[in-house]
Amino acid sequence: MSVQSALEEQYEVVLDRKLSPTGGKSYTNYLYAQGLNKILKKCGEETFEAVIAVKSGDREELLGELGDVLYHVTVLLCFLDVTLEQVMEELNRLCQEEDQPFDRLYDVVAARRGLTVTEDGGEGSSYTAYLFQKGTDKILKKIGEACSLMLIAAKDGDKAGLAEETAGLIYHIIVMMVEQTITVEELAAKLDERNGKTGNLKTFHQSNHTT
Repeated sequence: MSVQSALEEQYEVVLDRKLSPTGGKSYTNYLYAQGLNKILKKCGEETFEAVIAVKSGDREELLGELGDVLYHVTVLLCFLDVTLEQVMEELNRLCQEEDQPFDRLYDVVAARRGLTVTEDGGEGSSYTAYLFQKGTDKILKKIGEACSLMLIAAKDGDKAGLAEETAGLIYHIIVMMVEQTITVEELAAKLDERNGKTGNLKTFHQSNHTT
């Protein structure tokens, strides 16, 4: 399974919980019931945990935390009726591509690692290459900033802004993945594991709830 397919499956399940609430134990419906502030808090917490996992050098923990980030961001998107397609359109724009899935955009980012970097970021320079040159701490700082902008857009009810800032967060996560040599195959496997079906329900990483 590709990361793109796993994200699409996750979005479908999370949206289904919103449209058809389950009568059983559902963590997703718990988040929906708690409201926007709770969802925003979880998005921020999980992004912070991913940053800490990078600094700790714990690869397996990082993969799990990336899954947590993407899951809670998906809940946020569904809660505010922003589609995954809108986010992917913005992500393609950031990567100067069109209609490419997550996995292909990872390759695009990786290919820019050795491109030209200039002090003023002018013509011929690559922002992606600049981030790689600056290293881990700069990339993690940008992830934190992107998450904050996403939360602000969501709090303001700015759906277009939310799609744009979510794409910004995912873009910087992709840069971090490349920098940390986390492959799309590893992330896809983790997401597929999290999306693993138990009957008609799905269980997510380190949660006692079903989605």
